[in-house]
Amino acid sequence: MKSIRALASEIVTIATGHRLRWTVVWVLVVAWFVAQAANLGGNAVHLLLLVAIGLLVYELLAEDAPAA
Repeated sequence: MKSIRALASEIVTIATGHRLRWTVVWVLVVAWFVAQAANLGGNAVHLLLLVAIGLLVYELLAEDAPAA
């Protein structure tokens, strides 16, 4: 029986996680711009941008696994 971490590492590679995080960042930034243009969400909409910035900081600080 494999652990959940072992199963997840077979399905989600480092490159897939990287692409997924960047896709989420772009979606959040676009959603922020749209919300600003449509005047939706008030000041709470800035949390979208804050989350996107947080993901970018994580990308900078996260260490890649050594090559096998």
